Amino acid sequence: MAPQKLLAMQKSWNRYMESNHLDVQLLRPEVASSWERCRNLNVNPFQEADGYVNQLELRERLYRKQHLLKVARPFMDNLYNFVKGSGFQVVLTDEHGFLLEVLGDNDIVTRTRHVLLCPGGNWSESQQGTNAIGTAIVEKKPVQIYAWEHYCQSNHFLTCSAAPIFSPEGEIIGILDISGDYRVANAHTLGMVVAAVNAIENQLRLQKATDKLYMAYRYSNTLLENMSDGLISINNNGIVTEMNAKAGEILGCNPTLAKGRHVEQIYNARHTLLQVLNEGTEYEDREIIIENIGRKIYSSATLLRDDSGGIIGAVAVFREMNNRQPVKRPTILQSHSYTFDHIIGTSPAITAAKEWAKTAAASPSTVLIRGESGTGKELFAQAIHNASPRCDRQFIALNCAALPETLIESELFGYEEGTFTGARKGGRAGKFEVADGGTIFLDEIGDLSPNVQAKLLRVIQEKKVARIGSSNERGVDIRIIAATHKDLNEEVQLGNFRQDLYYRLNVLEITIPPLRDRGEDLPVLATHLIEKTAAKLDRKVPTVESGVMEKLQAYGWPGNIRELENVIERAVIRAGSEGALTRELFQLQAEAVVKTEPAQVAVKEIKSLREMECEMIVEALAFFDGNIQKAAAKLGIGRNTLYRKMKEYGISS
Repeated sequence: MAPQKLLAMQKSWNRYMESNHLDVQLLRPEVASSWERCRNLNVNPFQEADGYVNQLELRERLYRKQHLLKVARPFMDNLYNFVKGSGFQVVLTDEHGFLLEVLGDNDIVTRTRHVLLCPGGNWSESQQGTNAIGTAIVEKKPVQIYAWEHYCQSNHFLTCSAAPIFSPEGEIIGILDISGDYRVANAHTLGMVVAAVNAIENQLRLQKATDKLYMAYRYSNTLLENMSDGLISINNNGIVTEMNAKAGEILGCNPTLAKGRHVEQIYNARHTLLQVLNEGTEYEDREIIIENIGRKIYSSATLLRDDSGGIIGAVAVFREMNNRQPVKRPTILQSHSYTFDHIIGTSPAITAAKEWAKTAAASPSTVLIRGESGTGKELFAQAIHNASPRCDRQFIALNCAALPETLIESELFGYEEGTFTGARKGGRAGKFEVADGGTIFLDEIGDLSPNVQAKLLRVIQEKKVARIGSSNERGVDIRIIAATHKDLNEEVQLGNFRQDLYYRLNVLEITIPPLRDRGEDLPVLATHLIEKTAAKLDRKVPTVESGVMEKLQAYGWPGNIRELENVIERAVIRAGSEGALTRELFQLQAEAVVKTEPAQVAVKEIKSLREMECEMIVEALAFFDGNIQKAAAKLGIGRNTLYRKMKEYGISS
C-alpha cells in the first residue's frame, strides 16, 4: 500500500479515537460500520491481550468441530505451502471467532501469540475489535483488514484476509483466515482464501450427499436382508439388479455373483420375470416351478415404473412351496415424502389440526391420530415425522387391521431362529427394531388383540423389545404414532382396548375432521385431484363446467378424501381426453345423505354387477383405443379373461 494512503489511514484512526469522527471518504464501508459497532460494544482500542487461553474450552470446541477440521486441513496445508516463508500464517476458527488451528512460520506465530492470534484465542469483534475474522462473521462475506483499519492498537501490525465457511444448509460454521505483517502484504491473499473456502464448502456438500446415499443404501439393504421372502429384481434387459439372501437360498445361488447376470442364467420357470416385462401382465400368489432345480414356489411379480410411469424393470417375491402359504407382499420401509404442505385446505378445522400436528412434531411424545377412514391419517403421520428431529431416519408404517394376530406379532417384534416352522435362519428383526431411531406408524391401532396390546404397552413403557422365542430384550429408540377410526374411549368401556395403553397412546391427540365438516376446502381439493389425475393419465387438465363444485359440496362424502379421489378419477376417465367435466359424470353413492338436506336421501338407479362390469370394460377399451393389454392391466385381469368377457357380453374391440 502506498505510504500516503497508509498515513491517511493512520490519521483516520487517530481522529476517530480522539473525536469519534469517521472519515467516510477514506474508510471502506465495512470498516466504518465495524468501528461504530466496536464503540457501541465498549471495546477498549488500547487494550492489551491478557495471554490467557482456556485449554478445556479449546478441547471442547476442537471436539465439536472435528468434522470441519478434517475437511479443512488439506486445504489449509495447500494454502500454507503458498505463503510459507513469507511471514504469514493460516488460521481456522469456529463460527464465533474462536481459533481452532494455526499453521505458520515460527516468527509470525510467536509474534501473534502475544495478541492471542493462536489456538484458543477469541477474535470476535466484541473481543478484538475490527478484524478480518470477527468482521467476516458479522458481514457474512470475505473481508480484508489492513494495519490501522484494525480497531485495537495492538493489532495494527497485522493484515488479515478472512472468508466465512458455510455449511450445505447455508449456516456459517467457521472462518478461514491468512494473517501476517502488513508490510509484506499481498494483493492476492484474499482471493486465495476465498478459493480455499469454496473448495472446503464443495467437499462438505459432497460428503453430505455421499453420507445420505450411504445411509439410504444401508437402510434399504437391511430391510431387504431381513425379509422373510426371497426378492429378485431385473432391468428392462433382463439383468439382475438386486437379490436378497433369502432368494439366493431358495434358488441355490450366491446373490452377490447373481447381480449383473441375465435372469435366465439364475433360474428358469414357466412364468418368469421376462414374461412379465414382455407382456406387461403382473401376477400374485402364483404357484410356479423352478425348472433347473425342480422346486415349486409361490411367487408374485410386478412391474417397476419410474416417476413418469415408464417401465424400468420388474420385481418378484417368492417363498418355498413347503411353507404352504401364498406369498404376502413384504411390509417394507415406507415412502415418507409427504409434508404439511401436501395437506390441502384452509378451513378452520383442518388448519387447527395442522397447527396442532406441527406442535406435536417438535415433541418426542407419542401421538394418537383420530379420524374417519379416508381422511388422511397416514399423510398426517408422515408430515409429523418429516417435521420432527427424526426426519432423516426411517418411517415405517404397519396397518394393524391388515394382518392376522399370528402375523402381526412377528411383524412387530420379530422372532428367533427355530421359533416356528418356516422361521428364517438366524431369526428376523421386527418392525420395532428396524424403526430404531425413527418413527413407527401403527394404523388402525384399535384392531390389535389384547395379547399384542399388552406387549405394545411394555414397549412404550420400557423402550425395549424381545423377539418371539427369546428372553433377551433389545433397547429401541422409537417415536410411536398411532391412528384409529374407532372411539378408543368407548372401546375401553366395552373391554376391547386396554385402558392403560389408551392413556399411554393418548399423550398428544390429533383429530382429523371429515370432509363433510370442511366444505370450503372441497373446491381446492377437487381441483388438485383433477390435476393429479390428469397427470397420472397423461392428458391435459379438463375444464370443469358450472354446477360441478356445488354438486360435490352438497354431498356428504362418507368415504372422505379417498372417495373424492375415486369419484374424480372415474369422472376424468369417462370424460375422455378432450371432454369437460360435467355434473352427470360424477357418480355418487346412492345411499349417501345430501349434506344440505340431512333428511333427504340421494336416489339413483341400482345396476347389476354384470351391467357395471360390462360398462367398465367398454370404458377401458375406449380409453385405451382398443388396446387389449393396457385395458386388461387397468382392469386388473388377464388378457385371456378380458377376451372371454368381451365375447360373453358381445363387446367388440
